[in-house]
Amino acid sequence: MTQAVQSVQTRMFRLLRSGQAMTRQEIAEALSLSMPTTLQNATRLIEAGILEECGSVQSTGGRRARRLRLCPDAGQAVGIHIGIHEVEFLTVGLTGETQGAFSAPYPFKDEPSWYVGLQEMLAAFLSRERVNVSRALGGGVSLPGIIDKQESQLLRSHILGLEHMGLERFRNALPFPAVFANDANCACFAERGAGQGNYVYVSLNETVGGAVMLNGTLWLGDTFQAGEIGHMLLVPEGRECYCGKRGCADAYLSPQALERDGWDVYLEHLAILLTNLRMLFNVNLVIGGQVGGQIEAHMQPLLEKTAQYDRFARNIDYIYPCAQKNHACALGAARFALEKYGVRVLPETGDEVL
Repeated sequence: MTQAVQSVQTRMFRLLRSGQAMTRQEIAEALSLSMPTTLQNATRLIEAGILEECGSVQSTGGRRARRLRLCPDAGQAVGIHIGIHEVEFLTVGLTGETQGAFSAPYPFKDEPSWYVGLQEMLAAFLSRERVNVSRALGGGVSLPGIIDKQESQLLRSHILGLEHMGLERFRNALPFPAVFANDANCACFAERGAGQGNYVYVSLNETVGGAVMLNGTLWLGDTFQAGEIGHMLLVPEGRECYCGKRGCADAYLSPQALERDGWDVYLEHLAILLTNLRMLFNVNLVIGGQVGGQIEAHMQPLLEKTAQYDRFARNIDYIYPCAQKNHACALGAARFALEKYGVRVLPETGDEVL
């Protein structure tokens, strides 16, 4: 297969990765391709079991045009979330929809036996889900910490107690290539498509974090720490944070803080943080994490409290509960894997010319 043909099929694959169904004419127009080129490559992808027809559009005359979509079962990616107390495993099909998920208590320990245990748990999960490891496109791993651009090191993780640790320890436990990402970035990525192309994801877990999505792309910042909103100053000279400072948002917006303070006080602190984020980014705000899964029932008082601080908006219509309430980090990690390794499903993958 020539580089040019492979390039067309890769472009068609990525166009349809969102899960949408399109006619051959719509694909040709979207990719600026001729109809013969589109027809030829669509036929090859159908024959390879990667595309399938899924209905037709209404016609004003003549034969109805058939829509095409990716076959969800043509390939799989695996998502893994490593937490301080548990691990999560998840599989997705080509369109990024969850096919199977599993979580279990497994306190993290940077010891050889822990990585062996991770390997065994992953193997059992893949066997249960009937995932053919040799055909898995790749995996994504979510970690609570800052990862370097080359994905070679976990630069720092307060919650895991690690600094400058090589990621090969995790890689060696996996039977497929893997991409690594911060847990809040993964959860934020899992929301893409459910929310807007521009939003800030507020992760309210055991540690408070966040991520910034701009024009459909995660903004990582100069040192890969963009979105570390848990360490923004919320209450001057306030409670001590695990980072050593006093008054960080993390000390007031964790699930433990909610249990201690109750919803009314908690929502007051959250409203202040959300107003500051809105003033800074002027985009929608998505509330996720453990508390985000419970926030829907408390949206009205949260919006009322936010309105007291935001005097620029007529309506507080930019705050949303997360769409992914379960396994968000593992799901985002799996979708990262699809972004990086998805084209491996194409026949005779070679050098790409895009």
